Amino acid sequence: MPRTLNIAIEGCCHGMLDNIYSQLLTRQKQTNKKIDLLIICGDFQAIRNVTDLGCMSCPDKYKQIGGFYRYYTGERVAPVPTIFVGGNHEAGNHSRELYYGGWVAPNIYFMGNSGVLKFGGLRIGGISGIFKDFDYAKGYYERPPFRGHSRSSMHHARSYEAFKMLQIRQPLDIVVSHDWPQNIERYGDTDGLLKKKPFFEKEVERGELGSPLNALLLERLRPAWWFSAHLHVRFTASFGPQESIFTQGWKGIPPYEQDLSNVSASGGLDANQTDGMSGTAQIGNVDEIVMSSLSDEEADLAEPELEIKRPRMELNLPPPKHDIAPALIDITDQEPTSETRECTGAVTSDLKQEEHSIQTDSTNIEPATTNPVSYSTPRVSGRATNFLALDKCLPKRQFLEVIEIKVPDSAADGELKLEYDPEWLAILRLCNPYLPLDESPFVPPAQAQACEANQLPLFSDEQLDRELEWVTKNVFRNGRVYVPSNFVPVAPVPPPGTPDSVSFGLARNDGNRGRGRGRGQRGGYGHNQRNDAPWTGPRPYFINANPQTDDFCKMVGIIDPLTQLLR
Repeated sequence: MPRTLNIAIEGCCHGMLDNIYSQLLTRQKQTNKKIDLLIICGDFQAIRNVTDLGCMSCPDKYKQIGGFYRYYTGERVAPVPTIFVGGNHEAGNHSRELYYGGWVAPNIYFMGNSGVLKFGGLRIGGISGIFKDFDYAKGYYERPPFRGHSRSSMHHARSYEAFKMLQIRQPLDIVVSHDWPQNIERYGDTDGLLKKKPFFEKEVERGELGSPLNALLLERLRPAWWFSAHLHVRFTASFGPQESIFTQGWKGIPPYEQDLSNVSASGGLDANQTDGMSGTAQIGNVDEIVMSSLSDEEADLAEPELEIKRPRMELNLPPPKHDIAPALIDITDQEPTSETRECTGAVTSDLKQEEHSIQTDSTNIEPATTNPVSYSTPRVSGRATNFLALDKCLPKRQFLEVIEIKVPDSAADGELKLEYDPEWLAILRLCNPYLPLDESPFVPPAQAQACEANQLPLFSDEQLDRELEWVTKNVFRNGRVYVPSNFVPVAPVPPPGTPDSVSFGLARNDGNRGRGRGRGQRGGYGHNQRNDAPWTGPRPYFINANPQTDDFCKMVGIIDPLTQLLR
């Protein structure tokens, strides 16, 4: 019989795991329904020590160790299986150790810079970070000690990650991101959003609210659900199967409106490079964050910006809606209720995927064969995407909701454990040789032909099938493969009993740093007056060798050049 999964979604975590789990267990008791999985939409802040805290991208006055380190050591254990994507306020050095994903603590799994997992018959995709046009096309040029702009740019989503996600052919049930898809507000109650957040008005008018990268992915992937956070407000929308949110394709995202076809993207690395910011664009003082126009609760969204004007994009969009989108379940401020949506995507074994032949563009690439090349689509005919964004974990804020999803019989068997996704492992094998390691703009390889009307750079089904055959033979030879419970701590932590509010002297309460008080001073869930006790003992390394990444790469048959360079 079909299985019903109770999936909890949380907005921005900001290190408040104790309170999130407490709220979750309370609601579980109220409804007498076991929560099967918790999904956190970014700003997780997996801070283990003073080095992680120093690498976290946020105003200094907000820097506190928090309570995550207790989960890292095993002093506390997550009561619910938890997965999360990265936001723009993370310990970037810790995230970089697990670029392909991995356990940050027992029962808590990071989905990597991008990734796809299975859980209980659901197929879940995720992409970390936020969109910044001045870093989007670049490779991963950041190097320890991650000073200045590198501390922020590690959390800026890259075109390479979009390229990997575009290769997905099989339908997804859920996609998780930190940043909203650009223009998704037009498919919900736009007026209601602007009443809550009036300072979004200009971005909404210009069509610039949210990430064009995520809009491109939504346009192609069209999962049953899309969950986000970042803007610290609850918002729902329904993106219909016939709607179009982003038609410009790969080259419609800045800076790809410029011609990069002749730019070398060899991925070479200068042996003397540490923190790269080449080119003519100049960055001001990265610590000078002006927040005079922001409210207290929005202060931690501010980031230093390069003075680059984003070009206006011509979008074929509906006018903003004035009616409220179909309501999702809100268990935050009312009696818990539930809603069931049928999930008909990847969990349906006999789903017929649309296939079509694409004529290659001879101006961009010489076709390798005269035979027609096929490119399957992950769309499910007639299925809309339900969008839900949530707030951050603070009192009287809408940061936590639970939905019920029915999983058809064909996918309802097996344990409720995280599983690797065969197609995603095949995509990694295809794309990993092109992982860019410097500031040169990423240019898709010639083997990924520009196809369809919007010129998406896609490997053919035949290319993907060859890698999928290898994955099936070498990884999935005995059926499904569960993610191993192979977490081991690799970094030092503070002594037991260290308060969450300790900043190790990194937090500065400068009166010029915007309005409002530091997180440790404004109360709320678990935050007390800031404590500036110093870190004792040797300062931890910036990057630690993580055996999870090594084991994963050996299993998939790939080399991890990123962490090898950083070590």
